Amino acid sequence: MDAQIVSKGEFARMIAVSPGRVSQMISSGMIGPDALVGEGRMARIRAALALSQIKSRRDIGQALGNGLGTRLEETATAPADFGQQPPADDEPRVLGTEELIKLERLAMERRRNRQAEEDDARRRGELMETKQARAEMTRMATSMLQSFEGALPDFATALAAKFELPQRDLLHELRRSFVAFRAAAAEREAKRAAGLPAHREAVVTKGEFTS
Repeated sequence: MDAQIVSKGEFARMIAVSPGRVSQMISSGMIGPDALVGEGRMARIRAALALSQIKSRRDIGQALGNGLGTRLEETATAPADFGQQPPADDEPRVLGTEELIKLERLAMERRRNRQAEEDDARRRGELMETKQARAEMTRMATSMLQSFEGALPDFATALAAKFELPQRDLLHELRRSFVAFRAAAAEREAKRAAGLPAHREAVVTKGEFTS
């Protein structure tokens, strides 16, 4: 396989990633120019050399996120350097392909479980998006303020009877004070909402995840 030269699409199928991901590897230097034949979009890849470069240069976290630890072991056949010494005990241990596969499968399973629990929590009404929560709180606050404003004439009538004052004058003062209060409250809430993150933490009562 040392002399095998393949297209980007063929190489992508060999390591079980998308052709776009292969292009990203080339642009980032994970696959070096010495592993390429030609330039630009029509460049082809020296498979064995590219596989060796990926295995030596890839970032483990990126490998887990993009599925690189799936078929590198079975496709890479280049021999190890002669006389290469084993890593010292104090050197960090590099995870093997089989370990990467297990970690990736575990991460995928956890993501699926988390998504399923989130969907179930939304159906039960235990979890909602921040935007939806804000809209619901705004609707409730608006409804309460409207109810309170609608009761102002009754308040004015009761006060007029108790203190023997003109109901019209009392209603005018109550409405003026209410308008000032509503404006101040709206300003406070606008400032508070501006400081909220796009997502808020919510703990679901069943399950073990926290979003």
